[in-house]
Amino acid sequence: MKLYVYLNIILCFSAYAQQPISDVSVETGDTQLRLDQPFIVSVIVRNSDERPVVSFPEIKGLEKRSASATTTSSTVGGKVVLTQTISQQYFASREGTYEIEGGLVSVNGVKFKLEDLNLTFTAATEANDLAQDSEESEGASVESIEGDIFLALSTTKSSVYIREGFAIRLSLYVAEDAQVDMSFYRLDAQLQAILKKIRPANCWEENVGIEEIIERPVTIQGKKFTEYRMYQAVFFPLTLQAIAFPAISLEMQVLEPGTEGGTRKQSLRKFSAKPAKVLVKELPPHPQKDQVAVGEYRLEERLSEPQVASGESFRYLFKLVGTGNIPALTASEVPASQYFDFYAPDIGQVIRRSYDRVSGEKTFDYFVVAKQKGRFPLGRFFQWIYFDPRRARYDTLRSDKTIEVVGESKIAEGIGQGTLTSIYDNIEQLDTSESTPNYQEITRNLINAVVLVMLVGMVWIFRK
Repeated sequence: MKLYVYLNIILCFSAYAQQPISDVSVETGDTQLRLDQPFIVSVIVRNSDERPVVSFPEIKGLEKRSASATTTSSTVGGKVVLTQTISQQYFASREGTYEIEGGLVSVNGVKFKLEDLNLTFTAATEANDLAQDSEESEGASVESIEGDIFLALSTTKSSVYIREGFAIRLSLYVAEDAQVDMSFYRLDAQLQAILKKIRPANCWEENVGIEEIIERPVTIQGKKFTEYRMYQAVFFPLTLQAIAFPAISLEMQVLEPGTEGGTRKQSLRKFSAKPAKVLVKELPPHPQKDQVAVGEYRLEERLSEPQVASGESFRYLFKLVGTGNIPALTASEVPASQYFDFYAPDIGQVIRRSYDRVSGEKTFDYFVVAKQKGRFPLGRFFQWIYFDPRRARYDTLRSDKTIEVVGESKIAEGIGQGTLTSIYDNIEQLDTSESTPNYQEITRNLINAVVLVMLVGMVWIFRK
């Protein structure tokens, strides 16, 4: 009897202590594809702001290439809803039908089985083939070849403006005809030590977050290699200090060739990557050069309705879409107006992280109350200044929408009655000495009290 009561107490306590777990699902893309199109496997994680550790399977006959991560956050009823999507692309080298059987995707150590599928790849058009080859050759660019096996730390840009993004990649390249038998040696420990050296402290980092080595064939200066990509990230410098990446080394375990019938010996061989440097340039003179975002952006906007009555409300969506440090984007300050009451916007964002860029969108959804009739271009209130590094100039995104307010002016009505009401009226008369109940704290204290009573009860039962 005591054991039964004890088990019930433990189960109740475990149910209280257990934290809500995130919702994880695995989805696959289209199965009818052209050769220039990838088959995509995606891991979708909901209700978690921690980056999951994801490992995608090898699929027979298909080649792993680019991976990407997308984070979507939105505010619904005052609550932030977060969804992360990590995707892996697979390409076929020739036409045909490919079977997927029993592939396992690992998410934080938990295995998810891919459904059995038949993929069909058909010939691509010549234009699409050329576009794909161009993209892959850019991704595989290396300054120089140093033997049949070499380690390289490459950057996409040699100089950037402050807050402009650039990508780095750490890869080991092994020639197709290299006469060597080797394997990675204590890779996790070595890689952690390398990353401590090459991650600059004065940069904002964005990366895909896939903890696995990407292996793929590449052609460098006409020679075929296998690239083992170990790390990739996009950095945004926050200061004018140049970004210096030191020389780094990686030890590999090599199986030496032996005599006929003899035992082959293992040894460690070190491969080194040359140091790299990225210069950081100051932005041109501008009153807001220390605050503006740097990147390539465009404006998308939406007005809930083109006409409202005075005293009524409407919503205005100001969406920034483009390439740059999307998480760091902030809304411009909306000037105070006697014609409208502007409220703080609900903010949402979609961030897409890939090898060489961070792109996406950030939305600012405003709730506005009209106070005076008239026709008002919203460009007077909503504008956003940024610096475009490609054109090396500042630009302003300004609303093209116009709102028409009809009916009797609420301002005029208030003046005629000798009063002008506002949500801030008499704010100085409010009594701030009265504290409001903290219901969350009260609930937490009650639960702790219940748990304490349960523990005391358990001790009392065992002492009897």
